[in-house]
Order: sequence, then structure tokens, then C-alpha cells
Amino acid sequence: MDSVAEIKSRLSIEQLVAEYCQLQKKGRNFVCVCPFHNDTHPSLLVSPDKGIAYCFACQSGGDIFSFYQKIEGVEFSQAIKDLAEKAGVTLPKHEFAPKGPSKDEKERLRECLNEAMVFYCESLKGNQIASEYLRGRKVPASLIELFGVGFAPDSYDATYTELLKKGFSRSEIMKAGLGIQKELKEERIYDRFRNRIMFPIKDTLGNLIGFGGRTLGEDDAKYINSPDSPLYNKSVALFGLSYAKEAIRKEKAVILVEGYFDVLAFHRIGIENVVAVSGTALTEQHVAILKRTAETLILCLDQDTAGREAAERAYLFAKTQDLAVRFLRVPQGKDPDECANMAPEEMRKAADQKGVPYFDHVLSELAALRPEKRAMLRKILPLLTIIPSAVEKEDCIAKAAALLGSTVIALNDDLRREQEFLRRRNEEQGRTITTAAFHPVELLLGLIFTYPQHLTIVNELVAPDAEKPKALYHALRALNLGERGAITEEDVPENLREYAAVLHLYCEEQFGTWSEDLAGVEIRKLCAKVNRDVLKQKQQELIEGIKEARSTGKKMEEEKLLNQYQQVLKLVSIAP
Repeated sequence: MDSVAEIKSRLSIEQLVAEYCQLQKKGRNFVCVCPFHNDTHPSLLVSPDKGIAYCFACQSGGDIFSFYQKIEGVEFSQAIKDLAEKAGVTLPKHEFAPKGPSKDEKERLRECLNEAMVFYCESLKGNQIASEYLRGRKVPASLIELFGVGFAPDSYDATYTELLKKGFSRSEIMKAGLGIQKELKEERIYDRFRNRIMFPIKDTLGNLIGFGGRTLGEDDAKYINSPDSPLYNKSVALFGLSYAKEAIRKEKAVILVEGYFDVLAFHRIGIENVVAVSGTALTEQHVAILKRTAETLILCLDQDTAGREAAERAYLFAKTQDLAVRFLRVPQGKDPDECANMAPEEMRKAADQKGVPYFDHVLSELAALRPEKRAMLRKILPLLTIIPSAVEKEDCIAKAAALLGSTVIALNDDLRREQEFLRRRNEEQGRTITTAAFHPVELLLGLIFTYPQHLTIVNELVAPDAEKPKALYHALRALNLGERGAITEEDVPENLREYAAVLHLYCEEQFGTWSEDLAGVEIRKLCAKVNRDVLKQKQQELIEGIKEARSTGKKMEEEKLLNQYQQVLKLVSIAP
């Protein structure tokens, strides 16, 4: 067994996807919210049988290697190395070795980031303004050292020049997210981070993967972060997690805050089970990572409009993964950093109490604001709908009914209507992922895998022009169904298996309930449509070619194209 096959045999697609997304069972398959686009309902379909995860809405995914490459932003050689480690497979020494330097790309980029961190730390020691700023924010030297906080000089290329001296190439500095090339035609590289307090961002193991920078000037962007890279994925990265994970495991709870200084503020008062998102809103992947060690998510976010929206989004993601969600209001100031400076003892006491259930917090806010009942329902119903526990939901419904001055029965009626509306909307959204995702000839090939008894239809199909459909068409024509009565992706060449599996999965989901007779009728109709489309396209191309040859006086070329045109006309007359 080769290494690729052995990794696939040990690491299932559902195991891998579950590390990033919350899976829900759907028949033989699983579904989850797609991590590759702004998904609002489960669009990623995970098929253990076929070994693929694919979103037909954004057309992303594939087998374990394709999925990992996409979500981690790495090349195949790095994907196979990382997945071999996960699966416990030892790779032959020279197999899948990356091209170029002996050290793999991720290690070189990490070294580049580490050298940048050293440079930023040294720069902080030599910059009075940056040091005074941190003292003004009451960040002690011990935390500056622990978190590796530094300073990016107010220079266009100081960091870039330093890294070049350390032996890193232009390409490596760019890939590490430390340099910017404003225009392709302009060779000069500029520092991405300039005149900023620098916060190193690390993965769960404590490996450096990127930076966040807070400006000391008048920049429009107060904070900027590293761009997504082979190391850094903002949808997965959580600032402070490597320092917090033991405390999270001990407390079985994690506090989510908005900024880097908020994380440092909690550490300053002795609270370590705290993290912040880095450059994005909280995602389903973030919640899945936190759920590995936490049972409760405590939200300590700003109470402006953006903060309220972020809290609700976090609640909805967390409840789908059955985490308890609480809300921690800071006793003084607008955020944890300000409160820790003004009233550290009050802040510590509030953190120890772990706030109140998030749903109770929302009801308290509504009770204070007293909006009209319709507005209250719009706020409350989505929060109730997502609660997985029947006991918890019943308790929350009773509290909400009391606030609304209504009955539990009436609120349950509204809740059922809301759930039915969401169900219908999701079904409708599912139906909008139409056959436009694939060319008709691809649908036909996928249907042949779904209904293999109609394999012989490929003999009536005009060969497609597109590379992948054409290769799969010829592979199917070469098959002999015999007595097996089934076709699998293993029956086609290895380079076509993932493509065939995606088409098969789509057709199975969309058209898998057809009777044998209906399948025969629909496949034959689709074959006729595909042939008409292909021949019509060929006719148009030949007509254009004939006109071109005639206008340029190429008689032999014109005659050749006319002969081909006549052949196409004959095919049109006999094609099904």
C-alpha cells in the first residue's frame, strides 16, 4: 500500500472535517456549515463512503488532501506530511519531498516569523514612545516578555532589510506575511507592519504563525493582522490560546474577548483562561477548537452594536455545538482592559462569578429597553430555536413568555412557526444549488455512476471537449460492467477519482431517489441535450473557421473545415 492510500485508510474524511467543523448526521452522510464561504446553513456535504467533503455552493473541497490543502492553505507535499503525522504513517525519507530548500516551506516561514519577533522585541527596547505607550496601558514587563510583545519601527523596510540579512528570500518574507509589494511591476518590498505594537499570534502548540499590530500613529486601521498564509488562518487562529489551554481545561470554561490588550488585562489580574479572535469574527472552526477543552463559553465583549452582534453570532455558533454560553459584563469601563486598570479587584471578582447565562442577559437588556413585542420576538426566537437541550429550551421559553406577558403555549406556537420557516428556507436554499454548478455532460457522467445499469449510454454520447469530462468519458467507455451491476470511483484512473466522486455525490444527493425506469428516461433525455449542445457548439466553431479561411484565401483549410462541417451535420441527424 502506498503512503497516500495508507493515510486515507487510517484517517477518514469525517474525522478530519470534524476537527474544523461541527458535523450533523444526514442519512449515510454528514453535513456542516461550509468553512470556505460565508455559509448560513449546512452546505458542506461529507461522504464517508466516497471519502470526500464537498460544498456544491462554492464548489470547494475534495478528499482529505484537497480539503486540508484548502483549509490550511498548503501545498500537497505539506498536506501529505501533516496528515501522515495525524494518521501515524511514516513517510519514506525522500517521498513527497518538497522542491527547493531542504527544510520544508512551513518551517522556513516559521523561522522567518521568529526572527521578526526577535527584531520587534529589540526594537521595543530601543523605542521610548512604544515603551511609554505600553506602560500607559499598564502592561507589566513580565507579560511583555511572556507574550513576546514588540514594536515594528516606523520605517518602510527596516523589518524587510533585517530579514534579508538573516538569509530569508524576498519570497519567504512575502509568504510569511511580513512584506507587501504594492504593484507587481514595482520590485520594491515594503514592511506590512510599521509603527505598531506587535503581538505574536501562536497556534495551540505555541508555534508562531503570525502577528497582530496596533498602530501608534493616525492610521485608518487601528489594528492589522497577518494575511492568511501557509501558517496563519484567521478562521482558526485564536490569540492567547497556547497560554490559556491548561487553565481552560482546569476551569472547563473559556472567556472570549475582543482584543489583544483585553487578553493581557485578564492575565494581569490572574485570569488565564481567556482568548481573542485574530482579524475576523468568531467562526465555527474557532468554536470547534475551544470545545475540545471547554464546556462553557463566557462572552466578555463590548456593548456597542458591533459587540452585541458578535455576541449573538458567538452564541449561535456555540449552541449548535452544545456549549453553554454565558455573558460577563465588566463592572467599570468600556472593556476588560479599561476595567482591569480602573478596578482590578472588581474585575477579578466578576470573572470568578463567570457572568450570567447569555439568554438571561438578552432578556435583561430587552426588559430595560422595552421594545414592542414584535421586535422582542425577532430577537428571542432565533436564540430559542438553536438550543439543543429540551430542558434548557423549556426553561428559556418560560422566562421569555413571562417577559412578553404571554403564555408558554403561545410562545411555543411562534417558535414552531419560526422553526418551520427556517426548515423551508434551508430547503429552498438547498434547491438553489442547481445543476448550474455543473455542465450537463458532467451531470450525465455523475448519473451513470449513480445508475450504472445505464452505462452503455456513453456509447451514444458525443465526446466532450473539456479536459476532465473528456477523460472521464473515455474511462467509462473503456469499462465493462459485466455482472458487477455497479461502478465505483476505483474503476477509473486515479487522477479522475476525486472528480468522479464529486459528480457521483452530487447526483446521488439530487437524483438518487429515481426509479430505474425514470432514471433511464431522464438519462436518455440528458444525453440528447448534451449531444445537441456539443454539436451546436462544433457547428458554430466550424462556421467561424470557414468564414476566417475564406476571408484570408486559405482554400485548402476552407475545404477541410467544410468536410468537417458535413460530418457534424450527419452526426446531428443521427445523434439521440
